Amino acid sequence: MESILARRSYKAFKSKPISDEILDTILTAGKYAPTGKNLQPWHFTVVKSQEGKETFKAALEELMKKRGPGGPGGPPRPPQPQASGVTALPEGEFRGAPVLIIVSGDASLWTAQADCVLAAENLFIAAASFGIMSGWSGMTIRDLFADPEVKKRLQIPEGYEVYAAAFFGYPLREAKDRGPRKEGTVTDI
Repeated sequence: MESILARRSYKAFKSKPISDEILDTILTAGKYAPTGKNLQPWHFTVVKSQEGKETFKAALEELMKKRGPGGPGGPPRPPQPQASGVTALPEGEFRGAPVLIIVSGDASLWTAQADCVLAAENLFIAAASFGIMSGWSGMTIRDLFADPEVKKRLQIPEGYEVYAAAFFGYPLREAKDRGPRKEGTVTDI
């Protein structure tokens, strides 16, 4: 419970590397996510290299040129408000995070989308147990990886679709309290 309650979505990270031992533990947590009929349709692409980061950044920048607030072809997105004294790091700059993990799944399997999202959640919670936070990049994933060339450069296996991607790193600033959860979201019969 401590790790679940400690997890936050972050947008700014320290550049401090994540050790291979901790990264392996985080990935093991992803591999042990719930999976329909134990099909385990996932593949984890760990991007740490500058070349991989540049590929992701360029693809994201190209997508954002095409996409406005209402979707592709709309006007440019307005600047996002920032808390006092906080400098925003654009997604394409990796938000300072040392690692991006892309979760893709075998598109021929009916369990792939749900299983991969469950695996991503396990990654987030496991990372939080080490004081490592994640920044979900889910809203752009389907469009970003629609380009077969991007999938090829980031070594997404043939026949796999990308269902999740997140930045991982140590938080640049101390976490804010998220406050209580909404009431009325549970019905007891």
